Amino acid sequence: MADLLRQFGDDPTVIALGGLIALDFVLGVSAALKAGTFRLSYVADLLRNDVLGKAVPYFGLWAVVHLTGDITIGDFGVIEEAAGAAAVLAVSGSVLNSLRDLGLGKSVPDAIAGPDLETEG
Repeated sequence: MADLLRQFGDDPTVIALGGLIALDFVLGVSAALKAGTFRLSYVADLLRNDVLGKAVPYFGLWAVVHLTGDITIGDFGVIEEAAGAAAVLAVSGSVLNSLRDLGLGKSVPDAIAGPDLETEG
């Protein structure tokens, strides 16, 4: 299992996903502080939505594919690459929303950078 986790941590898609999650955290906190709406529950939302909602399921799928094999077209692993792209795009939308909240990228439509879902209560 340790070898599998090491391989996962070295995967370029995982590195990109981790970087985007960190960027989303920094930009989201900055935007909330700028707007005066920061709450610690936003940190929990980020962990639940981005880490538990995207990175952990991607690890599960990634591990299964690496242990059992993937459907390939040439050197392209269809399942792994499609799932990784979906996770990266989902977190990228949250990053764009945070940039928009900071006053940048105001022309980005809600379909791409719509507001994040919040925890009730």
